[in-house]
Amino acid sequence: MSGGYFDRSTYAMREIADTMERDIARALQPKPEKEHMDYWVIYEKDSFSSFHNYNSYMKFASYEDAESFLLRDKTIIKAEQKYADLFIADDIIFQSTTHNMSDTPDGEQIPVLYSIYHCCYDRYPDDADVLELSDETINAMKEAYRQMRIAEIYATRVDWMMSGDDSEESFRERIKEDLAEFEKEYAAKDWAYLDEDEE
Repeated sequence: MSGGYFDRSTYAMREIADTMERDIARALQPKPEKEHMDYWVIYEKDSFSSFHNYNSYMKFASYEDAESFLLRDKTIIKAEQKYADLFIADDIIFQSTTHNMSDTPDGEQIPVLYSIYHCCYDRYPDDADVLELSDETINAMKEAYRQMRIAEIYATRVDWMMSGDDSEESFRERIKEDLAEFEKEYAAKDWAYLDEDEE
């Protein structure tokens, strides 16, 4: 019969452990050098409930470049102070003199607003699939993997006994054997090994 008492649920336990193992290996892979990103964008708030990037995600080298581009549209001016709090930004806000936002409360007339936002961050190039985890988190995940594998061993052995494949004596003996074998495997494990075929 080879088990079945738990309806093959022990396989799911191994899949969880295997996923943890792959994630640990990913986190331990050498990281490519990050690229420094530093640019300005213009956000447009043409709806009371949301805002989006203005003019097809254009990026500008400086605030002045972004402001100059925005103010080429002569219908856009610096916003009145009363509109500043409507935008989630600390930057100078601009407003349209000809267009109003949609879905405003009680049909209130609020002009379309604009904000120039500074984006400054480091990122991995080419959208590299990099998993960053601290050493403390990786160590906790290793222990989670260990506990999951131990739980799988216990569940498998109980499954075989309750399905009639193992006697009680065999159940106890095989648990000891499986646990001892696993602890040897765990102690010798190369956590950084990543099997690309499983990706």
